[in-house]
Amino acid sequence: MQDSLVLTIFAGVAVFVVSQFFMKFVLDPAVALKEALGEMSHFFLLNQAKITNAHGSDDLQEGVKRLSAQLLAKKEAIPCYTVFSWLLGLPKETALIEAAKELNQISYHLMQNTPDPRGNSGLGSPIVINRSMRRIQDQTGTRVSYE
Repeated sequence: MQDSLVLTIFAGVAVFVVSQFFMKFVLDPAVALKEALGEMSHFFLLNQAKITNAHGSDDLQEGVKRLSAQLLAKKEAIPCYTVFSWLLGLPKETALIEAAKELNQISYHLMQNTPDPRGNSGLGSPIVINRSMRRIQDQTGTRVSYE
């Protein structure tokens, strides 16, 4: 009788520890990544006109850079991301990395009269930004434009 009571208590404690481990190291970081994706959506929808017309400010440019870094930082906090992303319905790791690259490209082109890689003085920036926004939306499944 004593053995089964000790075994029951041990099993209960083990289940509690494992569930807390899973919650703190997998679920909480996954929720934080989802919040970062939501924040990215909010940021782009709120500043849609300035971003798509490449009429950004230093603050707007820094905001896009921050979102890029935050996205990758939140992804890195999830152990075995490939497995848990599939289980929790998160974007693929490669998609998040590509989205971060697109965000960095947007931050570069946000300033008015930023030289276009083809040599035009800022004429291609809104086009590049819109393409990048479409790629981000496709890769992350997060709405970043009203289109």
